[in-house]
Amino acid sequence: MYATADDMRARYGEQAIVQLTDTDSWGAATIAAVNVKLASATARADGYVARYYQQSLGVAVPPLLVEIVCEIAYADLHKAPTEEADKRRKLAIADLVNISKGLVKLDQGAAEIPSREGQVIVPDRVRTFSRDSLGGF
Repeated sequence: MYATADDMRARYGEQAIVQLTDTDSWGAATIAAVNVKLASATARADGYVARYYQQSLGVAVPPLLVEIVCEIAYADLHKAPTEEADKRRKLAIADLVNISKGLVKLDQGAAEIPSREGQVIVPDRVRTFSRDSLGGF
């Protein structure tokens, strides 16, 4: 997934998320409900960005993608989305469309290039002065 329940809590506030999930307090039930919506939003985002972004271990998810997935999941948490939540979802999907068209680029972060085993062989020119060429001196 591109975002976590903690991302949602930081973005929208714990109380708002608890209220939308119909749970008593922040806990396992709230996190499970949020994760279902995040998984759905991630799957939707993958349909748009899979060509341009491959999630890698050890590389952070681009902040724009986290924001987009959170906006979609937040709107999906509403049983009857408010006008503002619906507007934010539409803007997030518009961002996904722009990414899929190549109009918006995702920051890929820095990937660590693994080292290879073996020796490096570098060709050199023929030596001018060697044992063979100076044999008569």
